Amino acid sequence: MKTFPFPRFGGGFLGLVVVFVTAFFSLFSIHSCSEPDEIGLGLIDRRASFNSTDTMGILAVTDFSDHVPTNFGGENILGVLHDPVFGKSRASIFTQFRLPENNLSLGDEPVLDSITISFGYSGQYYGQIETIQTVRIYELSEEIPDIDTLFSDLVIPHYPEPLAEMLLRPAPNDSVLIDTTMFAPHFSLRLSDAFGQKMIDANGTPAFENVPNFLDYFKGVFVTVDEQIEGTGSVFNIDMYSFFTRLILHYHQEGDTVAMRQNFPINEFTQRSTYFEALGYDNAHPVLVEQIFGEDPYAWGDSLLFVQGMGKFRCNIHFPFIAKLSEAENVTINQARLIIPVAPGFEDEMFPPADELILLRFDEEGGVDALSDMAFGDDYFGGSYDQAREQYSFNITQHLQEIMDGKFPDNGLALVSARSAESAQRVILNGPGSSARPMRLEIIYTVFN
Repeated sequence: MKTFPFPRFGGGFLGLVVVFVTAFFSLFSIHSCSEPDEIGLGLIDRRASFNSTDTMGILAVTDFSDHVPTNFGGENILGVLHDPVFGKSRASIFTQFRLPENNLSLGDEPVLDSITISFGYSGQYYGQIETIQTVRIYELSEEIPDIDTLFSDLVIPHYPEPLAEMLLRPAPNDSVLIDTTMFAPHFSLRLSDAFGQKMIDANGTPAFENVPNFLDYFKGVFVTVDEQIEGTGSVFNIDMYSFFTRLILHYHQEGDTVAMRQNFPINEFTQRSTYFEALGYDNAHPVLVEQIFGEDPYAWGDSLLFVQGMGKFRCNIHFPFIAKLSEAENVTINQARLIIPVAPGFEDEMFPPADELILLRFDEEGGVDALSDMAFGDDYFGGSYDQAREQYSFNITQHLQEIMDGKFPDNGLALVSARSAESAQRVILNGPGSSARPMRLEIIYTVFN
């Protein structure tokens, strides 16, 4: 059995938990409070006085996140990021391209000029975009599965020789000058002529008759970057529905000099996913390393907690008092708010705090599910970063009441990045063991006589 080396848990709060339940309101009634919000009032069916406390015990630790679905939004992400707190990570993309129409024809005698692939930026990124990265494109040797959900740990085999390679300084917000015209931010690579000839050779064959035949002939590409970088690096977002995210075949007809082109786009039916990799934890924060790799994750304490997107790290949170509190009679929780301050000294212009976090509950199978409070909307539930207060907060009133009412077991909560599939955003938080501004649970409660 694990032990928790926290004075406030061993022989402190938990050692007195039975006394706490029987004398809950005399021990922890700190002060009368303002009236709770309308949803809290909906829990009350007769007149009663309100009391509050913010001294409830919390147990929290950093853990690996589960893989995340990456094929539902309009963006996928690419790049290598060497985060000084979280270690090195890489995001790569698997994607198909589509026939623009059935029975596509390139004319009677098409001759290859070149074939290029381009990707439109969305404008979002995380890290240091000045770092140059090496982009490589590979042709897939197997099809991307035709299933509803593609997760971030999915790997599709590809041929070993790259179709293209280039040095890229990501410029997600810089327009591109072509001849004398400015175009939206994007980057392009010229693919091998051998691959271009493969596309020319498909003309007049079943490969151009329909999408299934085309995907059997050309299964898609793997877009990745070399893990070796000089600098911090960045992860940047690709707008997969951008006009500039496409495969372009340049050709002419035999005996003619007129340049022609054929686009192979990405659309809402295209299968695509982002593949996330952890590339090592050299120079990562020692508390993070010990919490995720140590024999006892709690040995280094809970003063700091770590959350990162790309399906990497989450925070597991437990309220040890809930089981005993649910045994007390005539107790109604009118409002419960979890306050999570950001730890100072870890954020800067390259690594701002995550825009938004999400709080989920663990179900009986170890998966996660939404809290009932989330159904009342973002303004009620919370989760957005409060820059003025340098904290996140969540209203979990309904969740705690449901635990007390026995609707489902208390398996704890998971705190994750809200944009885990499309961003490397991260944040370092003050845990419940922090000496200054610790994570805390503020509860407004009622006792009925």
